[in-house]
Amino acid sequence: MGIHVTVRTGVEWINNFHDDSCSQNELSYCDDQVEGFFNTMGDRGHVKVFDWGNDNAWETDFRHPSFGGDSLNWSDDVHFCMVCDHGGNEDNVASFYFAAKHDRCSVDSTQMRLGAKNLKWFAALGCDAVLNTNADHIVAVWGGPMQGVHIVCGYIGTSADSWWTSDLGEDFADDICDGDAIASAWVSRAYSFWTGDDSIAIAAGADQGEAVSRRDHENLDWRDSNVRQTNWLAWKYRT
Repeated sequence: MGIHVTVRTGVEWINNFHDDSCSQNELSYCDDQVEGFFNTMGDRGHVKVFDWGNDNAWETDFRHPSFGGDSLNWSDDVHFCMVCDHGGNEDNVASFYFAAKHDRCSVDSTQMRLGAKNLKWFAALGCDAVLNTNADHIVAVWGGPMQGVHIVCGYIGTSADSWWTSDLGEDFADDICDGDAIASAWVSRAYSFWTGDDSIAIAAGADQGEAVSRRDHENLDWRDSNVRQTNWLAWKYRT
């Protein structure tokens, strides 16, 4: 099964954190994961728009202009955005951490409006997109930020920075370029028994039927099938 639309892609990643106000433990494989996705998408005929790493990856690229950010020119100006850095989740707020303090060291999910412009799919490869699979928690974290985006992919709790999963992005891109359902491909590829990575994909819809259909069937050809209202979330996971 082939894909008949062209997808604009953008990725950001941080391996090297500075010993300053944005200091975090060093990472090793974020570039391998997201650039594997980025380059494979390009090799399969899709458009490579931006690849920002280390000091060139900024939290303003994900924060909506309503909160002083620049997301509409970066993360939300592509169809598929993938980010790999440190993540956290506290009080039902997911956070992503950056090495260079362009404005701040992190962005909170409460200041993201994913899908406000062009974004259809978002993958967060750091820790703690959600902490568990309880409906009240997942809806509290992502119900607000998902504002037109079709699917958010991430991890339940921590994710490993390991050579074992360094090919994740490449494998995931190959799957979805072959026509596989995005949520299913993510859950399958991102899960790892050996590193303890538990995967989740969250789909949005105006009602339960739409959200479930996107969760189970949506592939890249659904690019222009808009989520007009985010009234319902449906997810699948593997632990």
